Amino acid sequence: MMYWTGTAFTYVKVQQLKGATILMYHSVASSKLADWIEPAVHIEPSAFENQMCFLANYRKVISLGELVAQLKQGENPPPGTVVLTFDDGYLDNMTVAAPILARYSLPATWYLPTGLISRSENPWIDRIYNAFKSRTQTKLSIQSIGSWDLLDLPQQILAYQKLKETLIESGWPERENIIADVIQQLQPSQTPPRLLLTWDEIRKVRQEFPKIEIGVHSTNHIDFTNHPQEIVRAEIQQSIIDFERELGHKPEHFAFPYNRHHAMSRQLVQELGLSSAVVYGDGREVLVNNTSVLFALPRIEPPHSSTLFRLYTGGAFPGLPKALLKRAA
Repeated sequence: MMYWTGTAFTYVKVQQLKGATILMYHSVASSKLADWIEPAVHIEPSAFENQMCFLANYRKVISLGELVAQLKQGENPPPGTVVLTFDDGYLDNMTVAAPILARYSLPATWYLPTGLISRSENPWIDRIYNAFKSRTQTKLSIQSIGSWDLLDLPQQILAYQKLKETLIESGWPERENIIADVIQQLQPSQTPPRLLLTWDEIRKVRQEFPKIEIGVHSTNHIDFTNHPQEIVRAEIQQSIIDFERELGHKPEHFAFPYNRHHAMSRQLVQELGLSSAVVYGDGREVLVNNTSVLFALPRIEPPHSSTLFRLYTGGAFPGLPKALLKRAA
């Protein structure tokens, strides 16, 4: 109703709002690979193309580099300005998303977890998802986490949730040990294909799709808020080293894994010579303007609803919903 009645447009005009909206995507896999990817990080290609078509016709899509340059000059992007970002380096970003972006001449920024790329290692969330989905055993017991009978649906849901919580907070070696234990116990009947890009493919993308910027997303995709400074520094620094080794120049943009960050990690990103970092908006003010912190630029996940997508990218979100809720209260 906010969008179709014109209330959102009027709100933006009356409030003289300015600022860009940064959208956060992950996988855009077609059906062949989508079955292997955790549904929470996936959008259907047809839905993605519909969103890109709308943005190309009704919004101003700019690169992250252009946005950062504007902010450094003290400029405010006009309402309806949108930046597209993709996390984790999924293979389908090249095979599906990039051609769609090129069709509409849209720029985007991809954030790579460089260690996973170098090791051809699938994201842990997809590995756990597939272990549960194609399991041949129903008992699971992980020391210090819990034991479950996966034939019982509530226990299955609890086990999956507990594992996700634990793996988010784990370091890379501990995470790998837990995943190996899960796979050994559940004995899945199928082995997932490679889901992430290779460095050769990334170099190919840079040649064929020049509007795509490449940034870094740490080395091993760990939670920075749950590790000491020396590990956080090493995660950022090694991702920069990997990037320079493979692509020949230093990266400029960073995305915090799981969008978890604190003052120390933001300071390290800046100290190590990067130009920006993105975080999750988390329901707070998400418009990016010249008052935004360059190393904590907020993003939002695009809603599946086409109407909400139009509202979220027009400059009225989240200010208008908050204002209406406050007035109703």
